[in-house]
Amino acid sequence: MQIKKTSVLTGVSLASIALLSGCAQFVPVKDIARDKPGYLATHFSIESLPSGVRDKLPAPGEHTLPFKILTMSGTLSGHVGAVAMKSDFKATLINAKDTGLVQQVVETSSNDVPSGATFSLSYLNVYSLKQETASYSQTMAFIPFVVHDSDNNQFAFDAPKEDTTYATTFKVGTTVQITNFRTTVSRCHTGHYYPASQINATLTGKAIDFDCEDTKDGIIQNKTRRTYLTEYGIAVSRSLATSTAKFDWTYSDFEKDGEKAPTRFGKPASDKPI
Repeated sequence: MQIKKTSVLTGVSLASIALLSGCAQFVPVKDIARDKPGYLATHFSIESLPSGVRDKLPAPGEHTLPFKILTMSGTLSGHVGAVAMKSDFKATLINAKDTGLVQQVVETSSNDVPSGATFSLSYLNVYSLKQETASYSQTMAFIPFVVHDSDNNQFAFDAPKEDTTYATTFKVGTTVQITNFRTTVSRCHTGHYYPASQINATLTGKAIDFDCEDTKDGIIQNKTRRTYLTEYGIAVSRSLATSTAKFDWTYSDFEKDGEKAPTRFGKPASDKPI
């Protein structure tokens, strides 16, 4: 199985770019929060991507995924500077026409009080193509960020190869930007396959980690780990580190097309590579 010039650009990476760029705030949060599924469907469709990216995607039906709707929940913990942070999250991923793209909304909360939502459109949840974050404590959300172009000829990701480095260059800007895009180079190295049950006991199949660095002008902007799950054909966030912050994701529940994954007991799956 092979990836052609594929990389991991996490949603958090796009958010970091937004903050570093000091973008003006733009969309009323109350309008976003009023109808999150509708907002996701309207603003994060395949058609919302720039043509330079959209033209490189598989045609509808050419990259099937084993779910229509996948939900995941768990805990996000870490720190920004010396300030510790911890919140619960629920992620809802929607299969976008079997193109390999997934629409996603992640809502975070603390003590059962929602604190914000992040909307994204990504390829297999491996790298983000468009993202917008709304903090419920603010009146306006940031302008969405989007990948305007990348240097890979096609999106081809049947499953990652072990012990392999992948790199690609992205041009990222806001949805209203037409020039002066930020160029980010992503380099990711894969490990070896292991039982996905090591991440959560309900998971079957295999898992493989991507350890990645995003750089700009040769300077590392962040380091991330994402784990590709063969059971679902997509990746999940595991960790993010910048010069001032570090976060880790843990997963408690997975639900596919309305059915929660059952808890499994006994010996885990073989850890031999596939």
